[in-house]
Amino acid sequence: MATKNIKNVQPAPDKQLSCCYYDIRAKGPSDDVSNGTAPQSNSQNRIWDENFELLMQFKTKNGHCNVPRRHAEQGKSLGDWVSKQRFKKSKAALEQRRVDLLEQAGFEWKGTDNDKNW
Repeated sequence: MATKNIKNVQPAPDKQLSCCYYDIRAKGPSDDVSNGTAPQSNSQNRIWDENFELLMQFKTKNGHCNVPRRHAEQGKSLGDWVSKQRFKKSKAALEQRRVDLLEQAGFEWKGTDNDKNW
């Protein structure tokens, strides 16, 4: 059984980008991180921004950012998202930019006793 010599095989021009992508992915996660957190993908940023906007709508209606744990806003579990932000910050896994935005909005990092019951 003969094997082909593939040393000189070059990808077609339209395949160059995907080869580079796989080379980068093979090297592992990027070392370009902030505060020990990995960079977020565009879809993750979009989801975070959408939830932040829902939080701002909640604050406009209620005058605070203490979202009850089981509260949903426009079909999304805003209470779960708020809890995740608190958890991520406690583990130093929340990007500083996001911490700053939440703090500027009046976000309280410790939930209230009512948060558990709502």
